[in-house]
Amino acid sequence: MNPIFTSPHMGNTYIGVKAFLETMGCRYLPPPPTSRKTIELGVKHSPECACFPYKVTLGNMIEGLERGANIVLMASGKKGLCRLAYYHIVQKKALEDLGFDFEMVGLGENIWDVLFNKMKVWSGNPHHHFWRLIKATRITFKKLKLIEKVEALARETRPYEIKKGETSKVYHRCLKLIDQAKNLSQLRKVKKLIESLFSSIPKDSQRDVLRVVLVGEFFCCLEPAVSHQIETILGELGVLVKQNMSSYRLAKGFLFPDLRKWWLNHFVVRKYLKCTGGGEERRSLGETEIYAKRGYDGVIALKPFTCLPENTAEAIFPHLSKKFKIPVLSLSLDENFSEINMLTRIESFVDMLRRKRSVSGN
Repeated sequence: MNPIFTSPHMGNTYIGVKAFLETMGCRYLPPPPTSRKTIELGVKHSPECACFPYKVTLGNMIEGLERGANIVLMASGKKGLCRLAYYHIVQKKALEDLGFDFEMVGLGENIWDVLFNKMKVWSGNPHHHFWRLIKATRITFKKLKLIEKVEALARETRPYEIKKGETSKVYHRCLKLIDQAKNLSQLRKVKKLIESLFSSIPKDSQRDVLRVVLVGEFFCCLEPAVSHQIETILGELGVLVKQNMSSYRLAKGFLFPDLRKWWLNHFVVRKYLKCTGGGEERRSLGETEIYAKRGYDGVIALKPFTCLPENTAEAIFPHLSKKFKIPVLSLSLDENFSEINMLTRIESFVDMLRRKRSVSGN
């Protein structure tokens, strides 16, 4: 049986996964973009109390396996208190009950064994494996870094665009260029083209924009289908969004310690929360304080409904909001949370921020 890989969507991570596997000589078959059908599939075959990322990623897996994949890569298995560590075990059982014959790989269990042993077997070409691994890793991280840059440029440009939707067009074109690049030389050319494309977007640089930091659980922050395109909605409402989570940072976190996260935990958040809840709750609290001190207008926190770590952070947000005089909007996402619901609450929050700014005179 020839190995055909698939993996759940999480933002633009699939571009990096595809680059790595194809450079290693493997075949990658991503599931269709996450849709309402994906979510309904996941909900149908999940426990009712499972958190939203579990349901969405299960739906992705079903669609990927239906397309012909036989190996599922899941970014779970790392030790910790968050239930993410056990997702792949429960999902494997659920998928087997549906009749799928496949191999489930939890990347967090032993990433080094996957890279140096299993990948050698899957690629079917053990010769020069180490050097191909180095090449694949370099291309993957270069692509993920460029994707991070494109996402940041889109967030910074969208509030100032004169023609609505122009930034989104350039954004999708840049992602396509990154995906199509086959080597480091082509990626260097793509990097220059990305800067040129974003610079060419007509902008009203005098426009008065709000600044909001987006925090919360990483899957909700990175997957647009789950957040209902919140970054696009905010940008088109004239809000510059700051969001520090990216596929690049997550990939680095699998291989190297996250020094920024360590600094936040030990020097910023410790006075509010001394121990971890297993998720991104300490990063959410730390970035709320940091960006409040930098003069940002508001904070939006995204979390899956029933997420215990982020619920812990939500209980502390009122204290931070009062202490630093910064409004915080917390949104709990699940299969019943609609785009209209998101739009209504975001528009109201933005209106409130504008009134607050006009009253304060800042």
